Amino acid sequence: MPKDRTMMHLINEDMKALRQKGIYVAKIKCAEFFLTPNLLCRVPSLSQSVSQGLFKLFHEKGFIDQNTYMRNDGRATYWKEALKERKTLLSETNQLIPHIQEELNLAFAYHEIASLQSKEIFSWFESLM
Repeated sequence: MPKDRTMMHLINEDMKALRQKGIYVAKIKCAEFFLTPNLLCRVPSLSQSVSQGLFKLFHEKGFIDQNTYMRNDGRATYWKEALKERKTLLSETNQLIPHIQEELNLAFAYHEIASLQSKEIFSWFESLM
C-alpha cells in the first residue's frame, strides 16, 4: 500500500522485527492501476454497458485523470452521489455499490487486498519449500 504512509511504516517495522527473529518475510506492493470502460465487469452481475456508463460518469465528473487513474480513494470520492444523477445506472447498480467501491479502492491502491498478486505470493511460498 504505497499510498498509505502510516501502514507502510508499520509494515516496515513489522518486517524488521520478524527478520530480527530469523523469520523470512517479503513485501508485496499493491500498486494502483488505471480504470478501463470494462474494468467494473469484474463485479459479478454488473453488465458491460453499466461498467462503461460508470466509466463515462467518472470521466465526466473528473474522478479519473487523463490517464484514467483514480484521483482519490474511491471511499473519499463522491461517485455515489454523482450516480444518483444517472437514474438508469443507479437502478442497475444499487445492490452492487459495495462491490464497485472495492474495485475503486483496488484501482487507487489504498488497500491491503493482495489477490491480484496471487501468482507472486504462491511463487514465494514455493521458493521456501
